[in-house]
Amino acid sequence: AAIAATPLGYDQIKERVLYYEPFVGYTTGNHRLFHKKEIETADLDIDDILLLEDGHCFRDGVINLCKVPRSAAEDHFQLESGSFETLIKLSNEDLGMTLLPYLHTMDIKDSERKYLRHFAEPRPAREVSLLFHKSELKMQIIEALRNVIMGIVRGAIAFHNVQIISAVQQ
Repeated sequence: AAIAATPLGYDQIKERVLYYEPFVGYTTGNHRLFHKKEIETADLDIDDILLLEDGHCFRDGVINLCKVPRSAAEDHFQLESGSFETLIKLSNEDLGMTLLPYLHTMDIKDSERKYLRHFAEPRPAREVSLLFHKSELKMQIIEALRNVIMGIVRGAIAFHNVQIISAVQQ
């Protein structure tokens, strides 16, 4: 079993949705969106967003959210990182804004919480699922794992009006 952003659309893989995780903006005081209480997807400019490196499903979700063809997102110079922590540090240096998964924002330092910007409803979110092969025989274990994960996350994510953004490359 594995956990990943879905839908993936593989015939041999079953996906059981665990939760929907909203995207959250992170923008510092000198950024054009800092003074907005909530941001809209129309406010986003792919040229201004610090992204994870290629291969991260969250990166693909951000590119899809910005409604930019993947080839266009790769055709210009852009600072990238392999971790959300580095993206936050780059944003703190006024090198752009970034987007974070909601659960990651729970660990943000108190001094940096003022830089978080939630989206207006419907909030863009990613679907996160438990994946397993369609011929999996240990379904009781899969269901037990799913119930444990859902029980932990249920209290942390209380958003209802979300718009699912696929991690599948478009």
